[in-house]
Amino acid sequence: MTEIADLVEEISAFEKELEQVQEPSVPADRKVFTLLLSGISACRKIPGIEEHMGYERPYRCPDQDAAERAGKYLKDRYGISGKESLKEAMLREFSDCEQYEQFRTFWIGAPMFRMEEMLPENREWFQVSKDMAEQFCPLVRERGFYAWDISEKIGLCRKAAACGLISEEEFQELTDPPVRMAQVFYHSFQEYAVSCLCGAVYFMRRRKEELPHFLKLNMDLVRQLFADGMAWQKYAWYVPESREWADLFDTSQECLITRKALEEERIGYMYRQEPQEEPSDCGWRFMTGDETEAYVSTPENIVMCTYSDVCNLDPSVRAYFYADYGMQYVKTEEGWAQVR
Repeated sequence: MTEIADLVEEISAFEKELEQVQEPSVPADRKVFTLLLSGISACRKIPGIEEHMGYERPYRCPDQDAAERAGKYLKDRYGISGKESLKEAMLREFSDCEQYEQFRTFWIGAPMFRMEEMLPENREWFQVSKDMAEQFCPLVRERGFYAWDISEKIGLCRKAAACGLISEEEFQELTDPPVRMAQVFYHSFQEYAVSCLCGAVYFMRRRKEELPHFLKLNMDLVRQLFADGMAWQKYAWYVPESREWADLFDTSQECLITRKALEEERIGYMYRQEPQEEPSDCGWRFMTGDETEAYVSTPENIVMCTYSDVCNLDPSVRAYFYADYGMQYVKTEEGWAQVR
């Protein structure tokens, strides 16, 4: 894992370089923001799409021949022929962020399953991948590799739309979930870029001999995106007028949260007890941590919501879902600290 540690150090130094980028001045609307999130992926050419797709308007293949060549490539490479096969390809090819979330449950001591239950051949690779991903944790924390998967998924949708495999309406439908997720986990293109680079390295983990070159290639693309007047330097990170909720967890799982924590969008204390409410209650309770005893004893001050909604307010709680009943945590500057 020494070579991975070296690459992580390289990304860490690059992050400091990005901190010097001039603040963007142009607000992006949601449609432009969606295209901006394709970032690195939009730079990647395929047959029929042999020029940069850009970020300010949807790209369309210049003629029927180009559209057919692009469509053939997507069919041969990913099995994409329309909306449903595109959804399958996105899930199959770009879901490393979900693995990272599984790993986090182990790192914090609340594993979602026992590794002993895995088949030996699967367990070995899971352990190797988990150990590798953990080296990126100080850089990305709960943001994980979502940016890489978001960029690749939107880029794939753009290519499918460019050659007519999906309609504009289907493009908006398929890209809406990753756009919402980007709003939850990131607050700037700098954060997004670091997650992209870490995800790129993890994505190529089976081809270790290519990792240094692949990282350099993607770093160069990110530098171009942040160059004067270029996409990520020109446009500010999109912030909607009202929160756009993302599906981050099984929406059937519910929990209790104080009205204060919900209104202030701030969670500082959480614990899990045996469910006592509806059948869908998962037992988690969330507070700001500075409510009075009288406040939390007043029924009107307690609200039931989905666990997914709480993850929208603070994505760092997502990995703690599987913690045992009776566990308590308080938020510190370093993250969540176990109280009991």
